Amino acid sequence: MTEKEKVETIMIKYHRNFSILQKKATPSELKTVLNFVAEESNRKQRVLVGLEKEE
Repeated sequence: MTEKEKVETIMIKYHRNFSILQKKATPSELKTVLNFVAEESNRKQRVLVGLEKEE
């Protein structure tokens, strides 16, 4: 299972609601989601400034 699939299943579990995720998720679930969001954000910024090609 890829990181994106893991995050997708976690978010579905908490009805795609970040507030519920923060309150009810285990620390590892929260860390997984936040790490994915940070990595995606960084990747998109690198694409915007031309440091990385868009996939």
